[in-house]
Amino acid sequence: MTESANDLTRFLDYLRAVEGASERTIEAYGRDLRALGRLLDEATASPDWRAIGRDELRRFIAAERRLERAPSTIARRLSSIRAFFRFLVRSGLREDNPATGLRAARRRRRLPRTPGEELVGRVLDSCDLQTEAGRLDRAVLETIYGGGLRLSELLGLRLGDLDWPGQTLRVRGKGNRERLVPFAGEAPLALQACLADRLTRQTIEQLVAGQLDGRSTRLPVFVDTRGKVLTPRSVQRLVARVTAAAGGGRLSPHDLRHAFATHLLDHGADLRGVQELLGHASLSTTQIYTQVSVARLRESFEGAHPRAHKAGREDPD
Repeated sequence: MTESANDLTRFLDYLRAVEGASERTIEAYGRDLRALGRLLDEATASPDWRAIGRDELRRFIAAERRLERAPSTIARRLSSIRAFFRFLVRSGLREDNPATGLRAARRRRRLPRTPGEELVGRVLDSCDLQTEAGRLDRAVLETIYGGGLRLSELLGLRLGDLDWPGQTLRVRGKGNRERLVPFAGEAPLALQACLADRLTRQTIEQLVAGQLDGRSTRLPVFVDTRGKVLTPRSVQRLVARVTAAAGGGRLSPHDLRHAFATHLLDHGADLRGVQELLGHASLSTTQIYTQVSVARLRESFEGAHPRAHKAGREDPD
């Protein structure tokens, strides 16, 4: 194996150790870069990364388009490639980044799928609180929707991250950045009922009083009814199952995060504040929710205003 063949492994290790990237993110980078490697070296998928030029990268983009990859997929792969070569330059393994300035086809930005408030309320109320599984369902849904958490953030919660007196959660987002999100309304009640199924009464009392310490602070917040830590797939299945049963289609955890942001803006929340709650590094990422909010407002107007569809309206005097 050539020295260059180890460059991809070095990059993925760097993402894990220095950038604090999640395993899912690291896997995505690896898939994107191996796709490039397979095109350039079919036998090993491990070309000489230090010798690749812009022509090879243009050939890769063209091949992806011929395969009718979605513009968003090509853009993501190009972003991964750009980051990889940037790492090689910073590490002194290359003098240039051949991906600089390369562009994928402009992608259409789709508005997020956002369930309405009535639907979210119906989904939450549909959980059977007489059963342990139903209490877990309700706690997971309330925590995601109540704080706008990403799936990875939900699964990363430990008991020590719950500030019951301060009504906040400490979550670790992308790049291991910490932020505080709301923990109020129905979420604390739902979570307390769920935790009571597995924690002692004394531990619950300490938790609610903000006096938890020792090993208990490191316990995961969410485990299934058999005591196993929830996985991304199990939470996705949970959300899809409950929302489908409530007549809302098979929604995802991220759909509930979208609902959190859109419903805040619907009720007049400040865009910058929503950005901070979501943990977005850029305000432009949050601004797409304003488009959803305006679109919903327009639908409401057109469906309810008596003159919304009147053609040829005369100008007022």
